Amino acid sequence: MNRQLHRPDDHSQVIIRGCGLLEIPIQPLALAAMERYIELVLQWRKRARLTALNDPTKIAIFHFLDSLAVFKVLPLHSGYHVLDLGTGAGFPGIVMRIADPSLQIALMDRDPRKIVFLKYVIKEIGLQGVRFLNIQLQDMLANPRGMNFHGIVSRAFSSDPTLLDSLSSLLSPGGSLIRMAGPASLGENFGLKNFFPTALWEGVLPFSNRFRRVLRYTVVSHNNSK
Repeated sequence: MNRQLHRPDDHSQVIIRGCGLLEIPIQPLALAAMERYIELVLQWRKRARLTALNDPTKIAIFHFLDSLAVFKVLPLHSGYHVLDLGTGAGFPGIVMRIADPSLQIALMDRDPRKIVFLKYVIKEIGLQGVRFLNIQLQDMLANPRGMNFHGIVSRAFSSDPTLLDSLSSLLSPGGSLIRMAGPASLGENFGLKNFFPTALWEGVLPFSNRFRRVLRYTVVSHNNSK
């Protein structure tokens, strides 16, 4: 079904109705923060190379609802400390933090312009519990001290099994890796040595034709290893 035919003209309604379709609750204060966030993305999108999209309703669908789809495999109010790899304009990390105040989010990006933008967003919408990592992933993996996350989220990130397996060094025991992937991942046939699959959501983003897969893997513990 092509849900884009019934897309609301107002981006706030896209978020409200989209959350309803995804069965993810959204609070009024969170909605207000997301509305302001969209304004800031539009203001900064060229300066910081945030997104090619200039339509707030499309940004609401392809960035905000897409980010919220993480909660199809990650329970709300988990209190997790989450690393958002290659966060870019803050997707999905900031959107997740707005929707779930129990989360602590670390936003990692190697582009200093993105970090400047993210800090401005956090100040403007008054978010707490967010830290910034202007660092290369390889540098983080080479020196993982102080990196002990409950979850790592990767959106449009590498599907290289070796690289994905290496992320286990940044996770606490029982921690989760959450991958956001598209239709191409349906043909993937690889196993991860350091993780086992625990949850999968597949669906079309509301008001679009974009097929999205959200996969959750859990770190293999000593008791689960052979």
